[in-house]
Amino acid sequence: MTVSISELSNHTYIDRKLSMTLDSTDAFEGPEKLLEIWFYPNVQSIPDGTKTLRSIAFEKWIHILELVKCQVLSMKKAEKMDAFLLSESSLFVFDHKLTLKTCGTTTTLFCLEDLFRIVKEDLGWDFSCEGKNHPYKAFYSRRRFMFPLKQRSIHKNWSDEVEYLNSFFCFGKSYLVGRLDQANHWNLYVTETNTDLKTYEDEYPDDDETLEILMTGLEPSKSNQFVVSRESSDVDNCGSDDAGHVLGLRTTQATKLDSVYDNVRNVSIQHDAFAFTPCGYSSNVVMDGQFYYTLHVTPENGWSYASFESNVPVKHVSKNSQDNIEVMKRVLDVFRPADFCLTFFVRNIANDNFGRLMKLCDEVPGYSKKDKIIYDLDDYHLLYLRYARIPEKV
Repeated sequence: MTVSISELSNHTYIDRKLSMTLDSTDAFEGPEKLLEIWFYPNVQSIPDGTKTLRSIAFEKWIHILELVKCQVLSMKKAEKMDAFLLSESSLFVFDHKLTLKTCGTTTTLFCLEDLFRIVKEDLGWDFSCEGKNHPYKAFYSRRRFMFPLKQRSIHKNWSDEVEYLNSFFCFGKSYLVGRLDQANHWNLYVTETNTDLKTYEDEYPDDDETLEILMTGLEPSKSNQFVVSRESSDVDNCGSDDAGHVLGLRTTQATKLDSVYDNVRNVSIQHDAFAFTPCGYSSNVVMDGQFYYTLHVTPENGWSYASFESNVPVKHVSKNSQDNIEVMKRVLDVFRPADFCLTFFVRNIANDNFGRLMKLCDEVPGYSKKDKIIYDLDDYHLLYLRYARIPEKV
């Protein structure tokens, strides 16, 4: 699977002015805040199927993202989702759910009030519960920040974020995953499943899975791949005046991040990437019109960071020729981090990928396992693994 130059001309929306002027010189915090809200368990359970999240006007998504302190660089519509590439990471909007991932000093949780107001006014969706909200399921997670005191407001510390979430959602639980005395533990907030909203059984109820790999201390020779120049000689003959997207495409091709998955089934692919000035990279890849994987890189020496997140069912797109262990190895080969944690969410603990990852242990070449934790979270299961690179012998 590779992407071509045609991907530069098929955006549903693109802000060329922002793309040409955006500067990442002052960017510092790579680890993202990840908010995922399932308003309903599936499309079929939506009361009025003619009104969904994708029916909300584009301008209102702009407003929601302004509350988060980020902007839309570009957007691509797929069959079952809209993929937004942001000035700080990504937003994926499905008919019944959304995933918002933002880095830097964004105020991710401050969009919640207006988001739920808009879905109530525009779609007639009301999730009121004792003065709070109870959608089908909500998740919020993040790795421990590198520079927490530079965050805004409640995002400076986890306890304030949890207090804010508890004031907004019913039946939420907070978890600190990993060692408290380590600088790279992972935080998770999840609400109890609102089973009353499930009026239709999924055709494949156990197939929902999300893989996330969070990497720090990137090998300099690898992180330098994401430091780019916008000199005219670097972007000539590309048929576009948008250097950020042109160089994003070139970076994707050079690093082979368009070949993370073996697309044996030959499903459709839509790609959108951006290379920031003077450094940094974001990419969205939509497969089969309904699955995504996204990458974000802050390559600065001293606090280099990269993240990979995917809900792609690897066995489906590869026709069983690939698994998530192979996906992980390909991602690690691009970045060669000094330390990484892997999280894997799945509905069914009997999921083959879950079982294989649980047995991974010390089988990651060049790395030693530091943590292995398994959580039973209502109707989901979480596997958390953390590894550190083994120093090379002199």
